Amino acid sequence: MKLPWDKDERRNGPVDPRSGRDPVSIEENSVGTLQPGDAISFWGEGNRLVTCVYDCAEGVGERRCHWRWLFLDDGSLVEYSADGQWRYTEHQIVPQGSALYSDIVGSGGVLEQFEARVRNDTVAGDPVFVELRGQRYRVTSTGTVDATRRGDAPRLSPWNQFLPDPEENVYFSLVAADDENQGVLGLWTGHVCLSFGRPIAETDVDGIYRRSK
Repeated sequence: MKLPWDKDERRNGPVDPRSGRDPVSIEENSVGTLQPGDAISFWGEGNRLVTCVYDCAEGVGERRCHWRWLFLDDGSLVEYSADGQWRYTEHQIVPQGSALYSDIVGSGGVLEQFEARVRNDTVAGDPVFVELRGQRYRVTSTGTVDATRRGDAPRLSPWNQFLPDPEENVYFSLVAADDENQGVLGLWTGHVCLSFGRPIAETDVDGIYRRSK
């Protein structure tokens, strides 16, 4: 998601950090500026309080990208990155030892298949799919993340199990085979967490409110 894939890299994403665009250039009133204690107002829903922010990075040197994950007080997860803004409102914990866990991150699972096809430069013509909740999803990216949390810990256990070595913290993203506006953000630390959501449209956000100092 954060770094582009090509025949020499296993990462996948639409924005090349070498293009001169800074993925963390954030406008003063954008979602990307929110801090723990700030609030965001969604149309037809009211205000949601930011409970924690993860400052995230991946890569080295010129290929280092930055983005943010934010948890809100209703448990939803917001992503702000060069790929755009997404909000994930449903979560599923996939425990170690389960069949779905093996299908996704086990030996020969969909993440290994995806990375092998990226290395072989065949993934565009031979995508990798997985079925979740009776719906078919296509793997679009995988990577590792160095994440620093500010604010309260989320209640989702994989989000509290980040290790100091970023290579041990794996994220991945999926889109529905028949609707790319349905997405899944996956995090694999101990167990796997799958978060289901959609992009945030400009008209979805009514306002941003700063915590009083």
